[in-house]
Parts: sequence; C-alpha cells; structure tokens
Amino acid sequence: MKLKLFNYKTFSWKKYIFETLSIFIAVVSAFALSNWSQNLRDDNAEIEILKEVKNAIQNDLYAIKFNKDNNTISKESCNYMRELINDKEVKNDSLVYFYIMTFRDYSFTGNTTGYKGLESKGLDILDDNLLRTRISYYYNYYFKILEKIEGESDQHLAFKNYFFKFNDKLFPFMVFDDNGQLVNFEQPILLSESEKKELLSYLWMLENDRADKIMLYEQLEDQLKIVEEQVNEVLEEKLD
Repeated sequence: MKLKLFNYKTFSWKKYIFETLSIFIAVVSAFALSNWSQNLRDDNAEIEILKEVKNAIQNDLYAIKFNKDNNTISKESCNYMRELINDKEVKNDSLVYFYIMTFRDYSFTGNTTGYKGLESKGLDILDDNLLRTRISYYYNYYFKILEKIEGESDQHLAFKNYFFKFNDKLFPFMVFDDNGQLVNFEQPILLSESEKKELLSYLWMLENDRADKIMLYEQLEDQLKIVEEQVNEVLEEKLD
C-alpha cells in the first residue's frame, strides 16, 4: 500500500497565509477592542469619581468657611465681653448676641462620598499620581484634623463649663422680657477684682482657642483649594 504524499501542487500557500493573517488580525482587533472598551470604562469611572470628589471638596470648603467665619465672630465676641466685664461702654443691642457667640461651639461633618467611591474602585484608577496622593492625604490626614478640632466631646463640655461659670457671675445683671428671654445686661457689671480676673482668664483661653482654630482652618482651606484646582484641571483634560 502506497502512502499518499502531501500534494504541494494542490496546496494554496496564498490561501493559507490569507486565512492565518485574517485570524491573527481578528484576534488582535478583538484584543484591542476589549482594551479600548476597558479603558473607556475606566476613563468614565474616573470622571464620575472625580466629579463626586469635586462636589465633596466644594461642600467641605463651604463647611470650613462657615466654621472659620463663625469662630472669627466668636473670637471677636470675647473682646466684647471683656469690655463689658471691665466696665467699658458697649452697645446693648448686640450684647446678648455676642454673649451667645462667645460660648458657641461648632461641628464639622465632611462629605466622604467621593473618596469612598474612589476607594471602592481602587486609587489606581486615577492616572495622575500627584492628584491621587493629594486626595488620599487630604482624607486620611487633613480630614481627620477637621473632624477632631470641632468634634471632641471634651471641648464641647469645656465651652459649656465656661458658659456656666460666666452665667453664675453675670445672672444678677441680666434683664429678661416677659417671655423669659434674655434681652440685655444692666451696666455697669459690678464684680470684685478676683471675679473679674477669673472671667478674664476664661476669655483669654477661649480667645486663644478660637485663634488656633481659625489659623488651622485657613491652612486646611489653602490645601484643599490646591486639591480642588488639580481635580478641575484633570476633569477638563478628560472631558476635552
């Protein structure tokens, strides 16, 4: 029995090469299309997360400004109360307002939605290494500072204690309306030198505490604005 040898005459090299090349092109094209689709999904996910981060930053900047401005008013209120205790003439129509603001405390509730979304997708989804570092540093360092400076229960208790210490000394000079609302103080405030020094020492501590908070808020605000600016730049590039 004779074996049938391969018939080179009937075999089409051109057809073989064409079919092989077609398969190769199809595989490469499918791989490229898959990569393109994945990159597109990643880009879209990055854009959506950056939008959320941007909104969260804007909310935090608003909260920071609100607390910074109100701490500034509370700091100024300390000086107003100091003048009252030192028997200096003060405006009666603003006195109750400044009395309340002297002891008011504030809270900070930041927006972590954007960062949580970023963590769930993976920080590597951000192409910009510097932006990734800044966002992570803000939420893992600065953000915790913001929560801490206005979120400690001991500090809230301290403000209340200061208020009660003042109230114990000043209530004999308080004027209330028919509804029991504080409307004014009788002046002069007659206190002993020891009582004056005690209240002045509390005001001094409160004023310094406010000054430290204001300085820290300003620093955090500057850092967060840098992150916001870079997020906007990256978004503009991605959306072009």
